[in-house]
Amino acid sequence: MLKKVYSGTDTFAASKAIDKVIISKVRGIEGKVAAMTYRASNELRTAALYVLRGQRSGRVYRVPFTKKHYTASKAGESPAVRTGIFRLSWVTGVSVQRNAGQFEARAAIKNGIKVGKYVLGDILENGTGKMAARPYKQKIIDMAAPKIRELYKSLL
Repeated sequence: MLKKVYSGTDTFAASKAIDKVIISKVRGIEGKVAAMTYRASNELRTAALYVLRGQRSGRVYRVPFTKKHYTASKAGESPAVRTGIFRLSWVTGVSVQRNAGQFEARAAIKNGIKVGKYVLGDILENGTGKMAARPYKQKIIDMAAPKIRELYKSLL
């Protein structure tokens, strides 16, 4: 019976071939995770649109320069929709980073509408000295989390 003796160059070539296959598979997985992260950011935006809709139970106001009325939110409720600008201005964002062999993908939604020098979303979420908080961020996360978990489970 003959045994094949492998030289150092054969072992090196096999190692390089295995490395290429592994790198290819890892990049494929990273691509799938990045695609799922885009879908996750869309789920967050959909949840934001849902949380920031509907009737509230606060005080009734007249919309300035119109004859229309709207019902504001009470303290502790999600912000009411008066014009719809805040509700519809959410932008999805995905951050993908590769550092020293590690891969990280983050889904986010952003709303940069400002009132003076302050971000409107922060004012509503935290309140001010004259207005109680209208928290909405955790409600958005709670609504989107089950669907996002299902998205990532489909990768396994």
